[in-house]
Amino acid sequence: MLIESSEQLRQLTGNYYANNDFTKIQGDIEQATEELAALVGEGVIALAEKAEDSDPLRLKVQRPIAILATLRMYQKNDLSHEDDGRKFKTSTDGTDKLPWEWQLDRDDAIQMESYYRSVDRLIDYLNKAQTKEWTDTPLYRSIQQLIVRSGADFDRYFPIQRSERTYLLLVPFIREVQGMTVQDAYGPGWDKLLTEDLDTYLDKSVSKTESTAHYAASMAVCLLAMATALTRLPLKLLPCGVVRGYLAESGMRESEPASLEDVRRASDWMRADAARWLDKMKRARDGSTPDYELLPNNDPRNKYCRL
Repeated sequence: MLIESSEQLRQLTGNYYANNDFTKIQGDIEQATEELAALVGEGVIALAEKAEDSDPLRLKVQRPIAILATLRMYQKNDLSHEDDGRKFKTSTDGTDKLPWEWQLDRDDAIQMESYYRSVDRLIDYLNKAQTKEWTDTPLYRSIQQLIVRSGADFDRYFPIQRSERTYLLLVPFIREVQGMTVQDAYGPGWDKLLTEDLDTYLDKSVSKTESTAHYAASMAVCLLAMATALTRLPLKLLPCGVVRGYLAESGMRESEPASLEDVRRASDWMRADAARWLDKMKRARDGSTPDYELLPNNDPRNKYCRL
């Protein structure tokens, strides 16, 4: 097991009592480990288990497990489960009070946000280190076939706070819109477009810049993927600012959840934006910019009238 004592949980989370009975949380640790393994692969977990305590990988794997396990235990302990039923305990001297439901909800959200950030740091580390146990996973290999291949890349076109966890949630939608819409719209030459390496463009020692076609195609993929995800995924799994960013003028409060109508409207706007980028991609692909005659040429030498 990656975590073996309450003292370790205290060091990893900062809010767990070191004198707590460790046996009560062992089951939650095992479940949290399995959930993380489903995301990054069993090989990464096995590698972290063999690593020394000073290894950065071990620490980055331990932290999300510790945060999620302690949160699950806290939620189960809001009520005690005894032979004669479920009960809640109050302090006899009256110094402690039960939290309001909104306080529990807010604390749960804070803990989950901390968990998401720690998962982001782990995946970012695996991407940079090119850990073999990570790069050999089917998920990673499938990502290499996409035009947008990481949360950092996605953030260049659509801001998701550089969240690698959010990017992995969006991978199925990216694959869908790339294969069914953007790739078909681009036509022959798509494979060549995929060979463009964004890391090369960020290297100041290299003079190459991202092609207009690649940028437009990436913008269309990100917009369509997010528009699709908004209508299919629970909003709590996506960055809270996505819908509000598109509905800034609607007067939504920070704590106010988006309505279904707001979600549909934001999704429609994203699809409209994506259509414009698809058109720009095609024009960049063809190497020319058509001269659309939006107004007639009213030259006095013209012998006709256009209505």
